[in-house]
Amino acid sequence: MPIVERSLVEVDRTDQLELEGIDVSGDWNTFLRSRVSVDLDTKIADWVKGHPQGDTISRCWQCGTCTAGCCMHTDFGLEEFNPRYFIYLAQVGYEDELKRYANTVWRCVSCNKCVERCPKGVKVEEVVHTIGSYLTSSGLAPESPADRFDRAYTDNLLERGILDEANLFRTYERMEGRKTPTRELLRMGLALLRSGRLHTGPLAHRTRGWSRMRSVLKAQLAEDARRMGSTSSSPSPARGDRR
Repeated sequence: MPIVERSLVEVDRTDQLELEGIDVSGDWNTFLRSRVSVDLDTKIADWVKGHPQGDTISRCWQCGTCTAGCCMHTDFGLEEFNPRYFIYLAQVGYEDELKRYANTVWRCVSCNKCVERCPKGVKVEEVVHTIGSYLTSSGLAPESPADRFDRAYTDNLLERGILDEANLFRTYERMEGRKTPTRELLRMGLALLRSGRLHTGPLAHRTRGWSRMRSVLKAQLAEDARRMGSTSSSPSPARGDRR
């Protein structure tokens, strides 16, 4: 991995220097020059910083406290889930390496231990999710099951202003190409009916005045999608993130 800290590789020239009888004159630190990356691509970091959830990425100094306390990395043994490394790759612009983790980056369970322990105040959980959003919006990552569920959830909520759990479940099943056994469907339906959360079919109702609110939300989602699309091809900062 190249060294990106310039102060570590500046040449120190010493003339007529003798140490314990040994001539040590000459150039020092030049043996590191081949490991230096001098032309960093800040496109990813600029994109992440341009979104409210990712604006603390520049505070990270790569201490590794986040990864050391990450439950996914330590408790669950998912060693490839490394928040420190994800942030590092975004900071220095190693897009090819970062896209190798396009699916892993979404394994965060939002426990926020990393945020609580970060000595620099980096909102690690939000930054990592924003990095994942960059990969998705740039076409570097396939749509994940979580992305499809988000889409189904949003469309369902926009319909009446209240979730239709049964319809959401059916829609997501079609998206994933699977079918739950009838007995299991009846069991879940009965549980929803008893809890008073079965708002579907003849039991459906709408949020009062929802038609006006829906048009506002649809316009905002369209604007967010436009901004996400423009920032995926340009490093200029922009606000708005669907996550």
